[in-house]
Amino acid sequence: MTTITASITLSCPRVYFYFFWITTPVKVIFAILAAYESFLRVFRVFYLVRWFRVLFPGGIAMALLYSAVRGYLSPVHASAVGAAIISAMLTGQYAILAISLVFFALARLLRVPWRIHEYRFVLGFGISAVTTALAASVRSVFVTRFAFVSGMLPALTYILVLLIWLSAVAHPLPAISKIEAASERPEVVVKRLRRELAAVRSLMRKE
Repeated sequence: MTTITASITLSCPRVYFYFFWITTPVKVIFAILAAYESFLRVFRVFYLVRWFRVLFPGGIAMALLYSAVRGYLSPVHASAVGAAIISAMLTGQYAILAISLVFFALARLLRVPWRIHEYRFVLGFGISAVTTALAASVRSVFVTRFAFVSGMLPALTYILVLLIWLSAVAHPLPAISKIEAASERPEVVVKRLRRELAAVRSLMRKE
C-alpha cells in the first residue's frame, strides 16, 4: 500500500519527500517487531527468564535510541532530525540482522524442529536487512560510484524476499496436536527451559 501511494506522490516531490521520511521509519519499526514476534513464537520458553525478556528487547530499544541521539547531535550531510532518522533506520536494519542471526544460531544449537512460517519470515527479514545495510554503507562511502549496489540491489532483493514470504504464507498453519498442547504445560516448559539453558552453558564452557 505504501509503495503504491509513494508512486502516486512522485509527481509532487514535496509530498513524496514528507511521505517517504514519515513512512520509512515506521516500516523499519514494524519489520523489527515482526522479526521479533517470529523469534518470540519459537523461543518463548526463554522468556520465562526475567533478565532475557528485559535484556533482549531492551537492548534493541537502547541501540535505536542511542543511534538516533548520536545522529541528531552529530549530523553529516543532513539536518539534525534527518541524521537522527537515518542513523536509527540503519541501526534498525542491524537489529533485524541480529535477531535473525540469534534466531538461526539458537535453532541450530537447540535443534528446534523446522517451522516453515517463522523460519522463512525471519530469513526474509535477515536478507532484506543485510542488503539494505550494505547499500547504505556503500552509498555513504562511495556516494554514486556503485549505483547498482546502493540503488537497484535493495529493490531486487525485496522481490526475492517477497517470494520467500509468499512461499511461507502458501503453507497452511499446522494444527496443534494433543502432544504439542501437552508440551506447553508450565512444568514441561520449565524442564525444557532448564535443558536448553544447560546446553547453552555447556557450549560457552567449550568456547
